[in-house]
Amino acid sequence: MYTLPNCATILVVDDNPTNLEIIDHALSSAGYNLRFEVEGCHVMKQVHINLPDLILLDIMLPDINGFEVCRQLKADPLTHSIPVIFMTALSDTVDKIKGLSLGAVDYITKPFQAEELLARVRTHLQLRQLSKALELQNQQLIQLTEELEHRVAERTAELRKALEKEKELSELKSRFITMASHEFRTPLAIISSSSSILQKFSDRLTEEAKQEHLTTIQKTIKHITQLLDDVLMINRAEAQKIEFKPESLDIIDFCRSLNAEIATTATKHTIDFYCDLDGQKSDGTFMVQCDQKLLRQILTNILTNAIKYSPHQNLVTFSLTKDNQQLIFTISDSGIGIAESEKSNLFEAFQRGSNVGNISGTGLGLSIVKKCVDLHQGKITLHSQVGEGTTVKVIIPYIEIAR
Repeated sequence: MYTLPNCATILVVDDNPTNLEIIDHALSSAGYNLRFEVEGCHVMKQVHINLPDLILLDIMLPDINGFEVCRQLKADPLTHSIPVIFMTALSDTVDKIKGLSLGAVDYITKPFQAEELLARVRTHLQLRQLSKALELQNQQLIQLTEELEHRVAERTAELRKALEKEKELSELKSRFITMASHEFRTPLAIISSSSSILQKFSDRLTEEAKQEHLTTIQKTIKHITQLLDDVLMINRAEAQKIEFKPESLDIIDFCRSLNAEIATTATKHTIDFYCDLDGQKSDGTFMVQCDQKLLRQILTNILTNAIKYSPHQNLVTFSLTKDNQQLIFTISDSGIGIAESEKSNLFEAFQRGSNVGNISGTGLGLSIVKKCVDLHQGKITLHSQVGEGTTVKVIIPYIEIAR
């Protein structure tokens, strides 16, 4: 809050008692608070103790002149904005110009009239008050501008992020359409062909032939269902709707059973499972807390990829170890491998290596794996050489349950 003009404090610097009496009578009766100083050398100390709103300064002082006092006041950041009015009997224009050039706001020529003195003091106090108000408004405007710039920057970042997300979704949609048109066309053609044969030639087919066509239809439907499940899984992951639900699990038995389950469908490959957890081998027990469904997604996708992209009769190795409260799942194959330039994109949905040829696939497997690993607060690494094979390592933290 600023001091009202007629409640302001005025420092009067003059060694003439008559002048002081006139000033005291004129300004005190108007309600101003007055302080007096007769020596120029004491002015700076005075103003630092209690800053006045205005200074009436005589030029002719007994020790140092008013010009020097004004120079000191204007050189000090604390006092440079205090208005200074010179009081002088000098009428030389050169002296007035000198005083104004030093920063004084006005002159009062002695002998002065009380009315003139009061009018000049009131005018410059009002100007000072307006100046302070303007300065405050400028500061508030600067602060408001900074806040607006910050908000604009935040909003711009949000819009940029939204546009990037929209672009990603558009690319995802495009890749999905490309994948769907390819991956669904062949299975649907198989179903259509088998069902057409059953419909047209049912009376000529043996029971064994009919069963073969029905089995083909069932397998194909299962394949399409898995494709749809993968797409829905990615959609739920993108919407952050997949919950992490850890539960008690014998991790050795889980891996052993999963390995056996996949091996029944991978008859042209061999999966070698190895385990070493604190001396517990493949036939041991090791209880941990983890999300069984997510872990199944992780390992199933990596193992089926290793089988899919490896030549027949090749070995796939699957190991389970641990280090510093982290489970380490390592799956290696000697398949087609992945080009170095394509590794960074393989964890994105609908992305596949350029060397897959006619091997069917959606490009969703590793994307699902990455999202499931992230939910476990784990990490995944991939090392691969084209034509030599791939090793995928999944590391997830765990809580061991005492047996």
